[in-house]
Order: sequence, then C-alpha cells, then structure tokens
Amino acid sequence: MADSTAADGNDGPRELTADEVRDRFLDHARAMVRFWSDPDLRQNPLEDRTDIERRVSGAVFSILVALDGALGDLPGFIVAPRPHPDDREFLRGEGENWFPENHDAAVKADIAGELHDLFYPPKKDRSP
Repeated sequence: MADSTAADGNDGPRELTADEVRDRFLDHARAMVRFWSDPDLRQNPLEDRTDIERRVSGAVFSILVALDGALGDLPGFIVAPRPHPDDREFLRGEGENWFPENHDAAVKADIAGELHDLFYPPKKDRSP
C-alpha cells in the first residue's frame, strides 16, 4: 500500500497525489496486459474473432472499464478533450468544427499527457 505520510509530514489518510493516481492507473493497464496475454486464457469457440483480435479488444475494453469507474480499486476518470490552443481558430478558418477546450477546467490530479511515455518502465524494470 502507498505511504500514508502527506507531503506536509502528517500521518493518516490523505488525498492521493497526481503521481499516485497515475501510478495506480498504469499499474491497472499493465495488469491488463498480463491478463490478456496469458496463453492459458480460454477462447470461446463460438466467437467469430481471431485470438489476437479478441485479446487486443479485451485489453482495450479493460482500459475503458477503468476509465468508466467500473472497477473496485479505481474510480471513474474525467476524460475530456484538450486540443492545441490554436486549433479553434485554425479549424474555424478551414470551415471545420473543433473540439471543446478544457485548458482552464479546474481538475485535480490530472494524469493525462504522459501516460504513453510512462506505460513502459525503464528497461531495467521492464515487465508490464
């Protein structure tokens, strides 16, 4: 379990830091890789999908379940677009629709932005 000592030195229950939230989410993603890559995972003979497609689909589905908050150990996550600041003006000039901006939204523990970089641990620790 994570250290319960807060940054200010107080012991006891506290709000998780953004780094701790990110670590828990990535730990879940890595656990889903292990689960869906298990060679003993049973194949449903009635499915009309290849084993690889079933496994990849299952892994993606597992990540979506985590984002939706349908797990016992992770809450739901806010997933919202954060387009480049110039997109709105550029796309408007092109006659295209643009994504809503959320740059100023007050969100605590935003873990997005580096997940893909942090998913694979450094080579010495590599085992998803």
